Amino acid sequence: MRYLILACCLLAAFVTKAQDTAGVLSQRLNLVKLGLSSGFASTISLNYERVLNQDISVAMTVSYMLPRRNGGLLDLQTDEIDMSSNRKLSGVFFTPEVKWFLEKSDTRDAPRGFYMGAYGRYSNMRLTAEMSASGEGTDVSGTAYGNLQVDLIEAGLGIDAGYQILALNERLVFDFVFFGPRWSYYTLKVDAEFNGEGELAEDLEQALEDALGRDIVPLNVDVAKSGSSTSGVSSMGYRAGLKIGYAF
Repeated sequence: MRYLILACCLLAAFVTKAQDTAGVLSQRLNLVKLGLSSGFASTISLNYERVLNQDISVAMTVSYMLPRRNGGLLDLQTDEIDMSSNRKLSGVFFTPEVKWFLEKSDTRDAPRGFYMGAYGRYSNMRLTAEMSASGEGTDVSGTAYGNLQVDLIEAGLGIDAGYQILALNERLVFDFVFFGPRWSYYTLKVDAEFNGEGELAEDLEQALEDALGRDIVPLNVDVAKSGSSTSGVSSMGYRAGLKIGYAF
C-alpha cells in the first residue's frame, strides 16, 4: 500500500512537471505561411518560421513575381512617335528575419503575440523588352529597334513589428506585420542593344534614361546603344502585410 501511495505521488509530481514544462516550451515550433499583400495576385510568397526558445524565432520568406506583361513601364509612346514594345516584368525576393516575442498579456511562449524583429531584404526585379519605334517630325524622324534588359537589385536591412495569432487548436496562424521600415541600396543594371536610323535612333538613349529615372528608381543612368551600364542609389523602403498558415 505504501508503494502504491508513493507511486501515485511520483506520478502526480511527474504530471505537474510535464504541465509546467508544456507551459514553458511551445508545442508549435514550426510554421509555414503564405503571404497576402496587394501583389498577391501575381506574387507567390512562402514563409517558414522556426521557434528557437521561449522568446525568439527565425524565419525566411521567399517570394516570386510571376512573369507578366507590363505596358506602363518605359512607355515612350507620344503623338509623334509610334512605339511598340513587348515588355515583361518578373522578380524574386528573399527576406530573412529574427523575431523577439514581447507579449505580456499572453503568458504562453513564442510564436504567439506581439513581437519586434529585424530583417534583411535581397531582391532582383527584371524588366525585358523588345522595342521598335518610328517617328515623324522635326526632332524625332527615323526608326529605332533593339532589345533591353533592366535589373533592379535591392539589398536592405530593417526593423519590424507585428502580431501573431494561433487559432483552431493552435494550428491556424495569422501573422500581421504593421510596421517595417528599412534602408536599402538599389543597383540598376541596364543591358541594351539598339540600332536604327535618323534622329530618333540617336535620341532613344536619352528618352530611355529619362524613363528609367521616372518609372524604375530616381537616379541618373547612362544608357549605351550597345553594352551594359550600372548605377546605384540608397533609399528607404517599407514592409507590411498579412501571412496565413499552419503551425505544427
